[in-house]
Amino acid sequence: MAFFQCDFFSTALCFNTSVNIIIPTAGTAEAAADGLPEGRKYPVMYLFHGAYGDHSDWQRLTRIEQYARQHKLAVVMPAASNSFYLDMPYGSKYLTYISKELPDFVRGNFPVSRLRAYNFTAGLSMGGYGAIRTALARPDLFSAAISLSGAIDFPGLKNSGSEGGPKAWRAMFEDSEGYRAQDADLAYIAKGLDAAGQPLPRLFISCGTEDFLYDINQSACRKFRALGMDVRYEEHPGAHEWAYWDEHIRRGIEWLDLPGTSVDA
Repeated sequence: MAFFQCDFFSTALCFNTSVNIIIPTAGTAEAAADGLPEGRKYPVMYLFHGAYGDHSDWQRLTRIEQYARQHKLAVVMPAASNSFYLDMPYGSKYLTYISKELPDFVRGNFPVSRLRAYNFTAGLSMGGYGAIRTALARPDLFSAAISLSGAIDFPGLKNSGSEGGPKAWRAMFEDSEGYRAQDADLAYIAKGLDAAGQPLPRLFISCGTEDFLYDINQSACRKFRALGMDVRYEEHPGAHEWAYWDEHIRRGIEWLDLPGTSVDA
C-alpha cells in the first residue's frame, strides 16, 4: 500500500485543504513492470470522519489500511471540519468540494476507477450522514454508501439536540428554524431523485444498540426502505466508539463485494 498526505487549494472552499489517500500497490499476479496494466484502475471509497474529528482519524484509530490492502481498495479521507459535508450558508461549500472537486482531483492524480460501480462513500456519525448525502448529490458517480452510527435523520437529529447543538445548526442553516428538507433531509432528497428517474445508491447502515443515535438510525432505515431503496441494516451491541466502527467498516467493505483486484477503468 502507498500512503499520500495531500494539501491543495480548493476553489470550492477557497482555502488549502488536506486529504489522506491510501492506494493499493500492484500485486505480483497482475503487476506490469511499471505498475498497473494499462487501462486498469482501483475501486475507490471516500471515507469521512465524524464531528470534532479530522482526516487522520480513520488511519490512526482503525485498521482501514489492512482492510483496503485485502480488498485492493483505494481510500480517500478528506478533512471537512464540522460541516456535515454540506454547502453552508455562513461557511464553506463542503458538499460541492466533496462531491465534485475532490473526485476530480483524485481521478486526475491517482489510478482510481471512474465507473459508478466502483465508487463508494462511507463515514461515521456526522460522516455517515455525509456519506449518504454525497452519494445522493452524485447519483451518476456513487453506487453505494456506508453509514456507521450515522446522524442520518436530520429532523430527528435537530430535535435531539445532539451533534453540536444550536451553534452547529446556525452554521449550517440561516437560523435555528432555517432547516430546508431539499438541502438536508436524506429521505426527501432520495424521493426526489427517484421521482426524476435517477439511480439511488445501495446503503449499508450499522449502529450500536447502546449508541445515542440508535433510534435515529432505525427511523432513517424505515424511511429509506419505504422508498424502495436497497438497504442493509445491522445492529450489534456497542456505543458511539471506535471499536464498533473498526469492526463495522470491515463488514461494510465486505458487503461491497469487491473483486479483490484492479478493475477495467
